[in-house]
Amino acid sequence: MRTRLTWQPALTLVNLLLQYISSTGVRGNTWCGKNYEIDQPIIPPKGTFPPSEDLKEPEFAFRCVPRNQPYLKEDDCRSYASVLVDTLITPVHLRHGSPMTRNNPVPTTLTVTLEVDGYLTVYRDVEMNAKDLELPLSLCSLRPHRTPYNITCSAELEVSTTLKQTVVYTTSLWYLPTPPSGSVTKLDRKTGALMTKSNAGNFEHIFPIGFYTDFGGYLASNLTILDEIKSQGFTVVHPVPPFTDKAAFDEMLDHMDAIGLYLIYDMRHSYQNLHAVSQEVEALKRHKSLLLWYTADEPDGSGDALDATRAAYDLIYELDGYHPVSIALNCADYFFEEYVSGADIILPDVYMIGNNATFSSKYSTPCTKDFGCCGCDNCEGQFEDISKRLHATSTRLRMLGWDKTKFIWTVTQAFGGEEFWTRPPTGREWLVQTILSINHGTRGIIPWIDPTPVDIKQYASLFAKALSQLVPYFFDPETSFSHSTYGRVDVGLWRRGPKTLILATNLDGDNFGTLIQRLDNQTISWILQEGTSMSSDRELVLEPLGSAIVVISKPQDILDSKRPEHDEL
Repeated sequence: MRTRLTWQPALTLVNLLLQYISSTGVRGNTWCGKNYEIDQPIIPPKGTFPPSEDLKEPEFAFRCVPRNQPYLKEDDCRSYASVLVDTLITPVHLRHGSPMTRNNPVPTTLTVTLEVDGYLTVYRDVEMNAKDLELPLSLCSLRPHRTPYNITCSAELEVSTTLKQTVVYTTSLWYLPTPPSGSVTKLDRKTGALMTKSNAGNFEHIFPIGFYTDFGGYLASNLTILDEIKSQGFTVVHPVPPFTDKAAFDEMLDHMDAIGLYLIYDMRHSYQNLHAVSQEVEALKRHKSLLLWYTADEPDGSGDALDATRAAYDLIYELDGYHPVSIALNCADYFFEEYVSGADIILPDVYMIGNNATFSSKYSTPCTKDFGCCGCDNCEGQFEDISKRLHATSTRLRMLGWDKTKFIWTVTQAFGGEEFWTRPPTGREWLVQTILSINHGTRGIIPWIDPTPVDIKQYASLFAKALSQLVPYFFDPETSFSHSTYGRVDVGLWRRGPKTLILATNLDGDNFGTLIQRLDNQTISWILQEGTSMSSDRELVLEPLGSAIVVISKPQDILDSKRPEHDEL
């Protein structure tokens, strides 16, 4: 929650009467659908996400999606495009799951047919119960245009010699004309990365990192701040509206174009006004620096209209289509599906540092799943609040069948000393948030807010400058990832050929944590070493809130000496 409480959309007279009858008061201000003021009744919020459903019989979860969005006319039409296919057998119900024909053995292969604009491509002997199978798709018979093509994917299972089962899945293919000017941001759905054009003219993976940044009281008066941001290793800037000084805003855009800083354009105050959205998109879509659009800021908290994010999303794609759309979510569980339907990139913000997450210092009321506003919804005031929120987000996306088409970034806390938060994080605490988020699937870091304390900026710059060494591991499709915890030490491992990248962070602010034994004869390359040391027994030891980024050889030896609490997330 960021200094913004608004009225819930008007309830019907019937609902108001029912609430009046069933309680001692009438619902007023809410956040995440909850009352939070001392004189308000406890009314459980609506809009909670349904729990996962275990199946008596497994289902066939067949799905296809173009690997990249968008494809362009300039791409090699014969070899560049592909479709990612899942042929999973799942014991948990997924939105795209289908019942399987019973009393027959599950086939080991199947036939997949891709149909686009009347053209068929057939693949036989496709592996069953597999994920991210990449099937080539020729674009040469298609004409680039501004509206998407439909792809109809059919899976034919030969259940027996006399019985076949067919499952159909439909998705969209964006194949656009190459724009005459401006930028293009592609989504790589196999790796979860954004791709932008390098100076050499090739699309390359990027890991966006940069702050929400005050415009009117900071950037507008001193454009050299942008040069400093660039020199600190950050790749994006997210100016926070309003942009009342139009001349200063235009100068900022031109300077970002010139120095190669990416822009996240924020429409938080206007995204529900589609006329305003249209004007803003038309004015900015050809800027070289534009990376993506940002429509709604915590719409779940303030209770914006449930169709608002999707309406803005559809209009933006109608007008542009070359840049993805993002939103930030503040609530743990409030109309998740409705709000994220209008985004390609979702940014949960979990602000648990310097905060009493169970009793509101602002409203002098408790915070529970049914009541209260503490600035961190359904939190416990620990770093694990971040990983739990990210896990919940990814699980819901998977259940909805959106885990390939919607990416997760994180808004790390870089502020404090206001409202619910008695202090900002330390630099070390900011680093813990960041590494923890990446280990749990985040592929973009956008802290709130700059100006920020000096030590946070220093640590953030240190990490930003290290990213060039990490990106080859994060976004190589051949890299294998595993996740482990050792007590409160959180560890991500990316195995790539003979080397393994390790990101480790100690969530414990009071106690040391030990990560790895038996590093004898290992080649160790430190990328970042903060409160981390090697013991005489060749163990990697992390101080309270210590973090490490290291590359080692012999990945088969990494986990020999200690058993993790869980091997993979």
